[in-house]
Amino acid sequence: MRTGRTGEGSVLDALDGAVREFWENEAVRTADSVLTYRELGAHADEFAHRLRQRSEPGEFVALLATRSAAAIVAMIGALKARRPFVFVDERDSDTSNAAKTGLLGVRLLARGSGGDGHVELTELPARGRPAGGTPAPRPLPFADGEIGYAIHTSGSTGTPKCVLVRAAPLAPVVRDHVSRLSVGPGSRTLQFARLTFDGCLTEILWTLTAGACLVVVDEERLAPGPVLQDTLERFGITHLKTTPFALTVTEPSDGMRLEHVINGGGPCRPAVVRTWSKAASFHNAYGLTETTVCNLLSDALDPDDCRDAVPLGDPVGDCAYVLRDLGTGTTEEGTRRGELVVTGASVAAGYLTEDGVGPLTGPDGTGGYATGDVVELRDGRLYFVERLDRQVKVRGYRLDPGEIESAVCRHPAVREAVVVAEAHADGDPAATDTLACYYQGEADPRALRRHLDGLLDPYKIPSVLESVDVFPSTPNGKIDRDALRTRRQTRTTGDGPDRLDEQLLHLVRTLTGVRDARLDDNFFELGGDSASAVVLVNGMKKLGWTDAGVRDVLRAENLRELADRLRERGV
Repeated sequence: MRTGRTGEGSVLDALDGAVREFWENEAVRTADSVLTYRELGAHADEFAHRLRQRSEPGEFVALLATRSAAAIVAMIGALKARRPFVFVDERDSDTSNAAKTGLLGVRLLARGSGGDGHVELTELPARGRPAGGTPAPRPLPFADGEIGYAIHTSGSTGTPKCVLVRAAPLAPVVRDHVSRLSVGPGSRTLQFARLTFDGCLTEILWTLTAGACLVVVDEERLAPGPVLQDTLERFGITHLKTTPFALTVTEPSDGMRLEHVINGGGPCRPAVVRTWSKAASFHNAYGLTETTVCNLLSDALDPDDCRDAVPLGDPVGDCAYVLRDLGTGTTEEGTRRGELVVTGASVAAGYLTEDGVGPLTGPDGTGGYATGDVVELRDGRLYFVERLDRQVKVRGYRLDPGEIESAVCRHPAVREAVVVAEAHADGDPAATDTLACYYQGEADPRALRRHLDGLLDPYKIPSVLESVDVFPSTPNGKIDRDALRTRRQTRTTGDGPDRLDEQLLHLVRTLTGVRDARLDDNFFELGGDSASAVVLVNGMKKLGWTDAGVRDVLRAENLRELADRLRERGV
């Protein structure tokens, strides 16, 4: 078992200390306003006083998730009042927000959009309440001030779950960030994560407990690419934590003042480390909704040590972990590859449902959280392998897409890769008979296939290797795999060129992703396999080669020979 470190003092102690010591410094800067530490402390204390007067101990308050100084004041004020909070976003549906607030028994809403830091405290609007009207505060089996906040899972695998997180474990997590990221009065952190994502807590608290400045801007100024680049330059950001997607599509520039950059929210690729290490100390982070924000954080990474894979980091805060063997289910010392199980005080208090609080338990029934992430321990460092729920079965083989993505990203000319199981366009939509890899980078598909030949078993090498300029993204900044599948299927079923040779090449290019496939190429060397050969033959028959068969594809030395052989039979 490996653990993080603990320390003395609460987050509130650190916040109050920063107000006393750095009272004249900028605490929160927006596009058109500034709050000093003295003003931040005064506004937070005043809001905390009003909140205590209007609520009961243990009663949840909803905070409106606007990007504003007032939202930051409201969060700190709720912590000071020892009232647990939940962020709600007006962009989410009324039904979704009403379900969240109804389950928690929320009566009050804190809102404020101005830069002056003033927070309004009102009754929850009717549209945000459950159908039964204003709920009564819900009693929970915890001590006064024990629960700090509620956070909801994404709901990607079903209905979002409400996670209750204790306040005390925040302090050591934040202290470790301040120490490892060298945060101080001269630092400027960009508040990047949405307030409904728990990642915002470390950004906010590592900044405001260290006397640094938190920069809060509208979401339009955070769009990955040139817009984010301009924001980093314009506001002199020194500390940035953001997603793999944002780091892949945004380029560092000479106009930036970055000192520390942190990857969070998804696997980090070697190319990202190479690119951003030139601009700042680069770190990788790992965390879960069911724990206190962040569990693992690396020291500054050396690109030369990350050529094959990027380590997840070392424990932060009151966090420990064990590995659960995937075959035996045991968590014995010495396991090198298995499911990551987080233990320690950082594990959340539990899931809240209509039936009460269900505590989180590890695989052996003790306290802990089984993450669903397969990791590997090599030379004392943890490396991400794959999500258990992302394993796919293609042509009888059970595969880990993450393992294949990592192998693809070991090529120096690949920045990011996504591997998905797909059905061929004219096959059974429910069948996953081909493995497709979409990647960003300058690597030629042929060279990339040769690269994979030396790293993976043949059945793990994708049939399709296709470069893309920009990955489609979901609203929460992750790569949209479904959109990748749809785009290829749409292109596959679209109208092709007229000439017979070009029609054949169009079919092959679509099936393999090799856009410059030529008549002198062998179909199988391009990535074709038995399943895609059947699809190729069906496609040729639709074009008029009615006598085409799989045997023709198998015997043809190259596509030119295949076309000539079929042309001799007549079309």
